[in-house]
Amino acid sequence: MAAIRHAPHDMVIRDIVHQSLSTGVPAYHWRMLRDDPRNAIYARAIARHVRAGMTVLEIGTGAGLLALMAARAGARVVTCESNPMIAAAAREIVRSNGLSDRITVIAKRSDTLEIGTDLPEPADLLVHEIFGDTLFNEGVVAALADARRRLVRPDAVILPRSAELRIALVERGRGADMPLGAAEGFDLTPFDLLKSPRLIWARPNTSGVQQRSDAIPILATSFDQADVPDHRSETAVLTTHGGRVDAIAQWMRIDFGAGDSLENDPFGTYVSHWKASLFDLVQPIDTRAGDRMEVTCRQEGTTTRMNAVPC
Repeated sequence: MAAIRHAPHDMVIRDIVHQSLSTGVPAYHWRMLRDDPRNAIYARAIARHVRAGMTVLEIGTGAGLLALMAARAGARVVTCESNPMIAAAAREIVRSNGLSDRITVIAKRSDTLEIGTDLPEPADLLVHEIFGDTLFNEGVVAALADARRRLVRPDAVILPRSAELRIALVERGRGADMPLGAAEGFDLTPFDLLKSPRLIWARPNTSGVQQRSDAIPILATSFDQADVPDHRSETAVLTTHGGRVDAIAQWMRIDFGAGDSLENDPFGTYVSHWKASLFDLVQPIDTRAGDRMEVTCRQEGTTTRMNAVPC
């Protein structure tokens, strides 16, 4: 930063400094912090639950926005961040907003925090946003189970309260990410073995994805429970609207209580920083309206797997 202050108009110095500091910092932070509906629902939920003087634990502070919200509502906040560069930036943000006396930023994983060392006492409220696009892929279940056992009071409120996956049958059509098949008369199929089984997907109106069934919930998870399993499986039946089905679309719904929820439905109007996912069927299936498909969703720690068969 001293280099930038010394040469504030030098683009090369700026870019070198930014490139160095940004190593290991995921780009999704900027999309997330600009997600106004997400920010607003967290602000409402935090204001609803915080009481002056209570202790709040936040897991995964990032830029510190949720910690700032809790401190603004009157809480003493301990927040942790495993990336030391991000933690340092969060401390500077806390300082620049005049809340260093209310917020402590610790550069640790939550499962290494200790009462009496990092937190003065078990927290009254736990705030978190460690959701990936498939809900479980940032380790939310294990992190919250550990925090409930060691770091919060038995009657502590967890925000968000619960979450679930949402799935629907879709036709995603042809595109650059489809199986290779042939090119210039050559069979390139074996190269598809190197392709990820899950496609991150933004919006249907830009990708040509067509919804072929209603959406249903699966793998609902209550974070108020002391022991949420992180290896489980659930099967549900989806009824098709008819048409070609070649993938399962998956997104998530997050519940904050009091009627507040957030769902990154890719067929809806909310443009979320979270993306939907597509899991390709082994073979496309041509369906008629009313045909049924049995979909099994497995959570294996931080991994989500899908399978679908006609029934």
